[in-house]
Amino acid sequence: MKNGVRVRFAPSPTGFLHIGNARIALCNKLFALKHDGVYVLRIEDTDVARLDPAAEEAIREDLRWLGLTWDEGPAGEGAHGPYRQSERTKIYYEHAERLKEQGGAYLCYCTPEELAQMREQLLARGQTPRYVGTCRGLSSAQAQELEASGRKPSLRFAVPEGATVVRDIIHGKKVFENKSMGDFVIMRSDGRPAYNFAAVVDDALMGITHVIRGEDHLPNTPRQVLLYEALGFTLPDFAHLPLLVAPDGERLSKRYGAVSVRAYREEGFLPQAVVNYLALLGGGTAGGEEIMSWEGMVRRFSLEGIARSPAAFDPGKLRWLNRGHLHTMRGEDILFYARPFLAGFLREGTDEGWLVKVLNAVKENVETLAEINRYIPIFLPDGFSLDAEARTILTADDALAAVKALKEIVAGMAEVTEDNFTEIVAALKKHTGLKGKQLFAPLRAALTGTMTGPELHKVLPVLGKQIIIERLAQALK
Repeated sequence: MKNGVRVRFAPSPTGFLHIGNARIALCNKLFALKHDGVYVLRIEDTDVARLDPAAEEAIREDLRWLGLTWDEGPAGEGAHGPYRQSERTKIYYEHAERLKEQGGAYLCYCTPEELAQMREQLLARGQTPRYVGTCRGLSSAQAQELEASGRKPSLRFAVPEGATVVRDIIHGKKVFENKSMGDFVIMRSDGRPAYNFAAVVDDALMGITHVIRGEDHLPNTPRQVLLYEALGFTLPDFAHLPLLVAPDGERLSKRYGAVSVRAYREEGFLPQAVVNYLALLGGGTAGGEEIMSWEGMVRRFSLEGIARSPAAFDPGKLRWLNRGHLHTMRGEDILFYARPFLAGFLREGTDEGWLVKVLNAVKENVETLAEINRYIPIFLPDGFSLDAEARTILTADDALAAVKALKEIVAGMAEVTEDNFTEIVAALKKHTGLKGKQLFAPLRAALTGTMTGPELHKVLPVLGKQIIIERLAQALK
């Protein structure tokens, strides 16, 4: 392991944070935490055609919500900035000029039309499209003539002969023939850096020791290795994560459900559950319970343990994990995350202590925060009503006997608590001779108005003695 681990997550601000990119960010964060390293956030915003002005802040907000906070980044954190590529143009220019002066790069005056024609000719011959070096041997006079004609040159890297070896923590050793790359652009004709060049310069100057990213970047890596070597930079370790796919193996898209972190947040998923599920995908945290804390994820995380095959994203499994996290959380903590979903119940003067009790009562009956609303009316003193099934239950033989017995028992108690619920049930059975569904169905109908929802031993203490008696009396009418 290299000393002083430094990793980075480098999103392009073109929209909300994709769930697959969130997984990449998480793996970087876990690796940094496991090795007492530094986690850098860099914004790759040179693709002006696709930039969304609001996307950078949206991505940062989603990262913070997930708990993927960074040590260095674009808000002024760290000494290796700027952390936006759009603010590093001078840095790229200086390194590009150095390459050109060393003979490792040259000006290319080919037009888009000429490049397209070159591509078509190669394809027609059954060859891989690449730049064939048309401008590599231009004389100064030829270059001046092309410049005088109005052509604006790009800068291309002069790819050497031979092969380039990429050693990847997940995929092992990969060998790429250099001739298949062609001389690639490192600075565009408008002065903007190409992705591969900017990434190498940034990673090197920011001291990145491990480049952890999606395997869609693996084909770029031999080009980057060549640039590292040409610029005299130390090569980082690479780890390319297999991509997320839908359960059927197809590309993950909206037709399979949400694909952005923001969408899952708005559907009522907990950040703990989202990162827990992302950590499970691909086997990087294998060997233990599936529901994990941050400490557990960090302890178990291993790049070497990640499988090479794509990881299937199953929304159903995420819902299961979300439910598991909800079950173990305190009501106070649930309220922190549930506030956006409880706006209708969080009016001025709302007793939040009471709301916490409600959340503790219903948390085992919901899979997402958005589902909590369906059960809150059960506990409200006003607007209570019975649904059709509950009304039918109360017409059954012995139903009113159970209701009447509970009313008399509760009236004689100082208070109703979860601790004395067993005592209440014993008294009910003794007074009515009823048990099981015959006893509890009419009580649930009378007290909650519905046959689904939290268990009665959790409902009664939250309702309190007065409301219990009022609802039982209403049912007896």
